[in-house]
Amino acid sequence: MGHDRHVKYVDGLLKTWHPSARTTQGYGGRFTVADVIIIGGGPAGSVLGSYLSMAGVSNIILEKAVHPRPHVGESLVSSTVRIFDEIGFLPTMEEAGFTRKYGAAWRPTKKEGEFSIRFAEFPQEGVNQDYTYHVERSKFDHLLLLHARDLGSKVVQGVEVREVLFDDNNAATGVRVSIDGASTELSSKFVIDCSGRNTILGNQLGLRQKDPVFNQFAVAAWFENVHRSDNPETEEYIHIYFLPTERGWAWQIPLTDEITSIGVVAEREVFKQSRQRKEEYFWDMVATSPALATAMENAKQVEDFNTEADYSYVMEKFVGNSWMLVGDSARFVDPIFSSGISIAAEAAKYASKSIVEALQTGDRSEAALQPYEDKIKAGVAIWYEFILLYYKLMHLFTYFIDHKEHRLQILQLLQGEVYERENAPVLDAMREMIKTVEETPGHLWAGHLTDIPID
Repeated sequence: MGHDRHVKYVDGLLKTWHPSARTTQGYGGRFTVADVIIIGGGPAGSVLGSYLSMAGVSNIILEKAVHPRPHVGESLVSSTVRIFDEIGFLPTMEEAGFTRKYGAAWRPTKKEGEFSIRFAEFPQEGVNQDYTYHVERSKFDHLLLLHARDLGSKVVQGVEVREVLFDDNNAATGVRVSIDGASTELSSKFVIDCSGRNTILGNQLGLRQKDPVFNQFAVAAWFENVHRSDNPETEEYIHIYFLPTERGWAWQIPLTDEITSIGVVAEREVFKQSRQRKEEYFWDMVATSPALATAMENAKQVEDFNTEADYSYVMEKFVGNSWMLVGDSARFVDPIFSSGISIAAEAAKYASKSIVEALQTGDRSEAALQPYEDKIKAGVAIWYEFILLYYKLMHLFTYFIDHKEHRLQILQLLQGEVYERENAPVLDAMREMIKTVEETPGHLWAGHLTDIPID
């Protein structure tokens, strides 16, 4: 929406809470707007708003951007299907025509061929289809935000949250925003930060901690005429190409019949030492993988290159008195397994349960919200360990894909179904393989492990 439409919309919305909201000087004062203020209208905020509205909890989503907006992270894991089904969003996804994702494939560094997994091998409880989706994020995020609005969330776009407000007991009481050039305070019983990697509340409270291991750098763009696979069955899978550089890999995501997203990832230091422009660096990285270079022989770029860096971090804590961090605002891990939206959606679901219970009991304290933090930290820790071990093994990872005993457990992890560590024994098997290789002199696989620390 344009500026004039935005002003009129905010004007009308605030007047529903306070008839004198608009003054000749602009907006000002303090207004109680809802039980829950959600900062951010990405997947975490929209899913949270949807669940809260379905539970009868009033909520407002404040989004800095005006959708549709560009965003990376275009492939989903299949556990998200259950979430979208519960909030009634699946019919919209089908109607939108997002590419169906039936599995994942890995392409070796040098030799030809691919290793693949099909989601149908591991049926998931509550998931009534054998595929998830690849999505154009600008379209997907916009539709999901509209869905939250249709369920009852108040949605205001183009409004930047400047600060979360607290009382003398360190309880969040609302936010300060800038509307039409004036500072306005909005009050609520809860403030939930779903601002993604902007991490508004985490930065305000000094909670952000940089990941000690991962410092990845990605360069990506969209292309036409990419040869996706020699196997018709895996053409619409996500493809991961191993690259012969420090923690290097590339993704291939089929967004439409014509458009494919291609991105290359490695340690940031690899990019810095190359002293190249991002375009040169991208194509040189593509050339290091014979399979990817072949796939890109006739590719035509249809979008400018974009970059992402320094994207792994964690917040010291996820909850406090009357506030919570949900999705990327709490934790972001390396995206190699497309876990971002899954973590955001699952966290939003658990957060909604905690909020509803807190409003019913009247206890919005940090202690009352702690079970949410414990649950999400445990789940994300499994993703993190899985990714860490994957990078350590890297080119040996395909052993676990092909191993009968481990294959379904790997698939279960890739589908986002494990939130209890004891249900992931394959991680212990991966650790045992690493230990055996490191402690056996002259082991055949000794040169295939990376130097990433895993403890």
